[in-house]
Amino acid sequence: MSNYGGLSGAAAFMLGRASHQYEQTLGNSIQRALYGRRSARPTEADELADLLSQMTSLLRQKNAESDRLEEHLLRSREYASGLEAQIKDLKDTLALADAATARQAAQLKAAGDREERLACDLEAAHDKYHRLSDEHTVLKTKAENMERRIWGYLSMENEWRKRQP
Repeated sequence: MSNYGGLSGAAAFMLGRASHQYEQTLGNSIQRALYGRRSARPTEADELADLLSQMTSLLRQKNAESDRLEEHLLRSREYASGLEAQIKDLKDTLALADAATARQAAQLKAAGDREERLACDLEAAHDKYHRLSDEHTVLKTKAENMERRIWGYLSMENEWRKRQP
């Protein structure tokens, strides 16, 4: 199997054959071009030389295009790598945000539970206040009644002493 200019197979064989024929007739063609007139009808060697020149030019163009595509592929891979890094950063940020949200939800639930307990405590304190207030009123009334009785007894005692000789 032939290998010529990075090509293999039939294309390499044709290119190799054309190159060999070109080498054989190159000197003659140059001599004719420099010192003599070129015939109106091109020779097979001239045609092969033109074909070889065209194929070489096409090969150069395709190689240049391949290089451009490889550069574009490399830039695309670098861009994709950058996007992957951004995606990873965003996933990490999202995981942190999810964890923070879970913590805040737990804190909010704990605060709600505390608020319920405090509301129950407040209601119990309110009930206790009313009970104590009612008891205070009852005790105040009893104290006022007792004070009146005591003043009454004292007043009666004073009158009894005044009557005593």
